[in-house]
Amino acid sequence: MINIIIFIISYDIWFYISHLILHTKYFYKYHKKHHKNKINLIFTDTYVGHWFESFFQGLGVFIPYLLGVNYTLLQFIITIFFLNIRGMMCHDYRCTWIIGNHHLIHHMHPNYNYGEYWIDYLVNTEWHKCKRIYLE
Repeated sequence: MINIIIFIISYDIWFYISHLILHTKYFYKYHKKHHKNKINLIFTDTYVGHWFESFFQGLGVFIPYLLGVNYTLLQFIITIFFLNIRGMMCHDYRCTWIIGNHHLIHHMHPNYNYGEYWIDYLVNTEWHKCKRIYLE
């Protein structure tokens, strides 16, 4: 179980860093397709984007392995399953009652909320003024 948590935290940190990189003027061309839909997102918007973006952001899950943390195939599958479900929920306004609207705010205000709430809170990139978005 601890390995799964390590891989999720590793992915979250890498996702934040890679997301910041994708928002720079040099790499935004790979990310702009993902931001085409700003409101009323649904779970399938998770997978809208350039192939480079998907590849680049997905690398974070492998960092612990490169540092010598071993994991089983089952642990890897559970981690990938969790990350995909969480990603889909973060992009679907119907799931705000479960997971909040942190990433939905990012799609409306792309200079904030680059990663999971805890990372944005720690590095002060969270959108403080919007506590809840009501989408119709």
